[in-house]
Amino acid sequence: MLLPSSPLSARLRRSARVGALVVASLGSFVAVTVVDAGSVSAETAELPVNQLAPEITAAASEAVVALEAYRLSGSVEDERTLAWHRAITARYTAQQLGYDELAMVDAWSSAPIGHQRAVLGALTQIGVPYRTNTSIENEGFDCSGITTYAWAGAGVELYRQSGTQIAESAKISREDAKAGDLVHYPGHIMMYLGVDDAIVHSIQTGRTVEIDTMTTRRSVTFGDPTG
Repeated sequence: MLLPSSPLSARLRRSARVGALVVASLGSFVAVTVVDAGSVSAETAELPVNQLAPEITAAASEAVVALEAYRLSGSVEDERTLAWHRAITARYTAQQLGYDELAMVDAWSSAPIGHQRAVLGALTQIGVPYRTNTSIENEGFDCSGITTYAWAGAGVELYRQSGTQIAESAKISREDAKAGDLVHYPGHIMMYLGVDDAIVHSIQTGRTVEIDTMTTRRSVTFGDPTG
């Protein structure tokens, strides 16, 4: 597609390489059914949980470990390991939402490393119950609690209030939003997953940290907490 030297061609080739790597690896990875301790418990068993929560949390946890190793070493080998686990997590996430898998893989791989860490950190908590005024790993989160937790892993401190989080972020357009950026409408804050209307959030009592799609585009604001 297009000329070999075009940016789009390079992007497509990168996506194809990552996609091929994931396809080759999924056979061995799919047998892994380790579930994050906070994803399934007696307390949350009857709450709505994404169907692929066990696969997503397991893959995201592996990706977080790989990302931290890469940030410390900067080695090509650790970068490849990160790309593998990040791509698997992205593919499961896309499958959950019915989105294009390679588009999700590409959106995450092109995001800054801090944004990647925030996304992956949030996804390790899929299935953890909503709890008001809470931001505790494997126990509970409200909407600003999960964004605070996720971005803390990337070394960014957010104030624990949704309006303040978006107000203190650099305002960006929807077209410029990256995976990991904040998405806000009055009274609620979410994290963008980089493709279409995909987000991760903790919305209300009786629900859990979930991968979801935005139900409205009215009064929605995007912000970059690193800006």
